[in-house]
Amino acid sequence: MRLILPALAALAVIVSLPRDARSETIVQERFGCHSQEVTDRLFKLVMAGDESGFGQLLTGSLATGECRSWKRGEDVRLETRTMTYGCLALTSGQDRCYWTPLSAIETAK
Repeated sequence: MRLILPALAALAVIVSLPRDARSETIVQERFGCHSQEVTDRLFKLVMAGDESGFGQLLTGSLATGECRSWKRGEDVRLETRTMTYGCLALTSGQDRCYWTPLSAIETAK
């Protein structure tokens, strides 16, 4: 067990290291938010079937600029990723990235 914990800690550091940004194209319209927590909260509302809560949070977040909608065909750069989300930004600007489900840039296999 003593050998496993340091190995897991090292793996966690490697996975969280920033990678070079990759060019991608939006293949499915999605939203993304600067804060990964807001993105998570929105998807939890969807999973819970709370359409009203989802609509209110998304509308407010879009209005403040915390979140944005991605349109199909937009060119983006993938700055970092987790298992389910990628932090995307437009390739044409220096905008902060938005945490977006990876399904926005991945085609179904």
